[in-house]
Amino acid sequence: MSEMKKYMDVVRLGHKSTAGVLNKGDYIVIQEKLDGANASFKREGNVIIAFSRNTRLNPENNLRGFYEWTQTLDVNKLLNGAIYYGEWLVKHKLDYGNNANQFYMFDMYDEYTQEYVSCSAVKDEANRLNLNLVPIFYEGEYNSFEHLQSFVGKTRLGVNEGEGIVVKNISYQDQYGKQLFVKLVSDSFREVQKQKAPKDPNFTSEEKAAVKSVLTNARVEKMIYKLVDEGLLDEQFGIEDMGTILKHLGVRLYEDIVKEEYEVVKNYEEKEIRKVIGKMIPSIVKSIIQEKMVA
Repeated sequence: MSEMKKYMDVVRLGHKSTAGVLNKGDYIVIQEKLDGANASFKREGNVIIAFSRNTRLNPENNLRGFYEWTQTLDVNKLLNGAIYYGEWLVKHKLDYGNNANQFYMFDMYDEYTQEYVSCSAVKDEANRLNLNLVPIFYEGEYNSFEHLQSFVGKTRLGVNEGEGIVVKNISYQDQYGKQLFVKLVSDSFREVQKQKAPKDPNFTSEEKAAVKSVLTNARVEKMIYKLVDEGLLDEQFGIEDMGTILKHLGVRLYEDIVKEEYEVVKNYEEKEIRKVIGKMIPSIVKSIIQEKMVA
């Protein structure tokens, strides 16, 4: 019996893991994000097996009719090794009118290559099997974050507003060789899901840019050696002393930057400057210690 392959988590654009997923010139596809039930099916021998997001389905646990619908398909037409993913449009928050209680395919996974296939392959397969396809708002080069936002809230299937969009850069792989798709949701869905408003993951805040320009390795190293001079840190400090270093460095670096680089940071709130320093210090200290060990 085949194991279930849950559809990948589509990550909110702006989460730290989405930095670098979309770059100018990348070929992307923007799909309407539907507010239904995530569902899938595949061929296993001469049988069609079906799944909800988390469970294999059967006549008793049928995802409000999805299981029965899959059994009406011609198993001989389904591709071996293909998992067909889509949205079963049962009633959730949004009203889809006459489009409800239908399956809309949005992706296909190739078990042989262990990858999600191209948008053109998904479209061809949906057409061959006469399946509904999730609406596509745009195909082409990634232009800007603002261009993505212009599609959020639009819908081709719903009665009023759309849930949001899913953006796919099919060629992107993270450091582990995994594909990653991202989403942006409309205001009402951020309230329901308690999500933060989307932000461009490649965007550097003014505060961060300002602090980064003055929070150099040289400045941090100078402060570390002041700790040594004051007897708060052993001269042969190493990675095991990270706790001690971080405990003393935050306040000192803030005071030093405000004193020495006031013109750079004067327009920003103390709280935000301290927050940026706190986030940046650990990696800088670690790199200094590593360089020291090599030397």
